[in-house]
Amino acid sequence: MNLSLGLSGCNLEIIGDGVIRKYSSSFDYNKRLMMQVNKQDFFSKLILKNIDTPKIRRCCTGNLYFFDMDYISGKNYDEYLISCNSNDIKFIVESFFNYFDFLINNHRKFNAKKNILLKLETLETKSFYSKYIKFLKNYVNGEDFYIPKTFCHGDLTFSNIIFHPNRLYFIDFLDSYIDSFICDLVKIKQDLYYFWNLKIQDKKSLRLMQIYRFIWHNIVKKYSSYINTKEFDIIDSINYLRIEPYLTNDTQRDILYKIIDSSKLYEKFVNTDGWEIY
Repeated sequence: MNLSLGLSGCNLEIIGDGVIRKYSSSFDYNKRLMMQVNKQDFFSKLILKNIDTPKIRRCCTGNLYFFDMDYISGKNYDEYLISCNSNDIKFIVESFFNYFDFLINNHRKFNAKKNILLKLETLETKSFYSKYIKFLKNYVNGEDFYIPKTFCHGDLTFSNIIFHPNRLYFIDFLDSYIDSFICDLVKIKQDLYYFWNLKIQDKKSLRLMQIYRFIWHNIVKKYSSYINTKEFDIIDSINYLRIEPYLTNDTQRDILYKIIDSSKLYEKFVNTDGWEIY
């Protein structure tokens, strides 16, 4: 049984009872997958209330790098949320609180300005939003960007969570240009506020959207001191610009462009400089 995974092109294969194998998408992707395995292995050793990840069994180098991990039986986000009750939703909210509180209590501040500028530089030449990226670079150059340096999942969307009774299993960790829980808050916003996965999978469920809004409202209320900052805004903007090169059709591009155009910094870009992309 082979399963295609996300935008990276990696594949999953169930190879035996309780074991699943993940293959790199290409020789060039091997190094990134190794970094992701190291992140998952590190996370598996943390003790977090209600949250876990499949344990790594073994890794194998070669033309295509792969690793084996425990197979976790559970539900994906829509299977779980379509029939969950209010206590289940409360459990999800409290689990996220436990995760972010743990990271906040184990952080140090660092100036991410250099990391941000380097990432914008790599995005500029291949983006439809090159003028906007130049604006962001000028914006960042004029400020310091001190953020909490912590562990981060790197791609913490609902598609990368297995929902199990009394447990959330994080999967598909991703290397990031900045290691900070701010990146995870941004990725959660991608799903809960913008409904990214619902839209690209054309899932029209009012129930799911209401649940997403409720969870995001609670996260914003608790972590407003981090979300309502220029640091969050710039990392939020970069998140969607990073997705752009991986889009495969016009429907995805249309969804993404509407998100970018509605962002706080894009509005600032248009109002300040009068530069219209279209």
